[in-house]
Amino acid sequence: MLVEILLFLFLGFCAGTVFGILPGIHPNMIVLLVPFMGFLGIPLLPLLAFVVSMSVSNAIMSFVPSILLGAPEPGNEMSVLPGHKMLLSGHGYDAVKLSVIGALGAGVFTVILMPALFLSVPPLYGLIRPFIHFLLMGVSLIIVMTENTLKKKALAVFVFLFSGAVGLASLNLPMDNILLLFPILSGFFGISTLVLQISKKSSIPKQSKKEIYVSQKTLSGSVLKGSLGGVLAGFLPGVGSSQIAAVMSRDKNEKSFLVAIGAISVANIFLSILSLWLIGRPRSGAAVVVDQLFTIGFNEVLFIAAVSVLCTGLSVVLTLLVAKKCLALLEKINYSKCSAAIICFIVFLTLAFTGFFGVLLLATTAAFGVFVNLANIKRGAMMGVLILPTILFYAGF
Repeated sequence: MLVEILLFLFLGFCAGTVFGILPGIHPNMIVLLVPFMGFLGIPLLPLLAFVVSMSVSNAIMSFVPSILLGAPEPGNEMSVLPGHKMLLSGHGYDAVKLSVIGALGAGVFTVILMPALFLSVPPLYGLIRPFIHFLLMGVSLIIVMTENTLKKKALAVFVFLFSGAVGLASLNLPMDNILLLFPILSGFFGISTLVLQISKKSSIPKQSKKEIYVSQKTLSGSVLKGSLGGVLAGFLPGVGSSQIAAVMSRDKNEKSFLVAIGAISVANIFLSILSLWLIGRPRSGAAVVVDQLFTIGFNEVLFIAAVSVLCTGLSVVLTLLVAKKCLALLEKINYSKCSAAIICFIVFLTLAFTGFFGVLLLATTAAFGVFVNLANIKRGAMMGVLILPTILFYAGF
């Protein structure tokens, strides 16, 4: 059994890595295949190792295309702008490194925090469940109030409501809800950024070999803040990594923000699966698959923790190596042509997975994303696409 577990952990690590590098591919698409693996008679623990390792490695490796190419996956949308700024100032590798430092710190911190989570999450969730829509309204208010002028605050309200309307209207489109977020988030946060980069004829400057300095206090504080944010995102409906990151975008320090968002991503994955045991509800595509195949108990929780920590360490090392190789390549090629190729790739995937309506949704959200960028409104307001429908659902509408 140990050999099988290690084999499927490695296979999951490889799958998550490959699909993390490819822009626009989300693990929710891949985990749809996992139930079929169960029908082949593969034991459950190796399958669990596959799902967890794939989710963790995908989340960490996806910082490479999110930061270096501007094509985010769901959960990493907010890393694009701070990471892109550092890339264009010659510190692209540092941007990736800061993100994976946050991921590694969160992997260790959430395991240490497990006893406290076991005791606090179930009663806390029971207390706040009737008031979840009010909590989400508070998150929305914080996102809007991060703008520094009254005019921008009004525009942020408009952006939030329009994005929410897109989210509500898209629920009636004839496509799978799991795949629905792909064109929406790729348009809002991916293609809109790439289009602007092409219009500005941006190029990758020669990257600095001198690493930037970040104090230990900043690193520790950002890991702690991001890990706690990821814990919150992991068991609350409608509050995912991106929504927490949108709230945290109040932080003007790009370095601490990237560390925090790396921590959010890994902590959110761990808690979204752990929530199956703590509150009996899945909070991600991977958690849904786990819920279908397993009964999560204390032993399985310890197993998930061990796989997560091991895979986080491996992914951090490989991600840094891949980032160096990608940067060396990007310095030699035409960045605008590379951005155009990524747009074509995303459009092709959208058409293949979601059809004509998906492409229409992609075009609409991309155009609106360009408007938001040109209006200089924080893009966290576009997370209304997820938050507003969830508010209305828990408010009983």
